[in-house]
Amino acid sequence: MIEVTLVTNDGAGTPKKYEIREGTTLATFLKMFSDVDTEEFTIRVRSNGESVTMNSEDGDNYTLQDGDRVSLASQKVEGAK
Repeated sequence: MIEVTLVTNDGAGTPKKYEIREGTTLATFLKMFSDVDTEEFTIRVRSNGESVTMNSEDGDNYTLQDGDRVSLASQKVEGAK
């Protein structure tokens, strides 16, 4: 098992740690959350001190590593014009 931290814009951006199987892709990890529509978020993964911005298609090609930090930032701000 590996530990991955997820930060979303719900819950005031509080990071939450998850234990997942080694070899889990980013796409598989995000599918665990039925309320996350990856098309509506900018996805960033911080791994080994480097940050990479991804889109939903990249998730199938990225295997999460122990200690990775995944952040989801909304592309749309409610109430904005």
